[in-house]
Amino acid sequence: MKNNSADGWLDTNVILRFLLHDDDTLFKKAKDLFEKAERGELTLYLHPLVLAELVWTLESFYSIPKAEIANILTNFIDADGISAPDKELARNALQAYQDKNVDYIDAYLAQCALQKGPGTVYSMDRKHFSRLGGCAVIL
Repeated sequence: MKNNSADGWLDTNVILRFLLHDDDTLFKKAKDLFEKAERGELTLYLHPLVLAELVWTLESFYSIPKAEIANILTNFIDADGISAPDKELARNALQAYQDKNVDYIDAYLAQCALQKGPGTVYSMDRKHFSRLGGCAVIL
């Protein structure tokens, strides 16, 4: 992927305005930015913390169902012009978040343990980690 001075990291609010289309002026600015990335004019970087904030905001503030969030954000991280570290890990975490009915952060942490190691998560969250496979040691 090329690197130029227009490349940059995405903030949550830019993505939200695009996804929610709740303000026409801000939506257009975000859309224009994403179209430039799609055309290859720049690369937009998506940090895992921003992805987590997106999940939390869409679920808790906008009451969007987990399945819809997982679908929207999986498509978003796979879009042309979007560069996200550990895309497969994020995809798997979004899938577990949806399928296992757990918090996204727990799903992401479990995927980190399973894919990157060490393979253990120390937690007190028996409810969620018991659904995520054998990576957790419950204290």
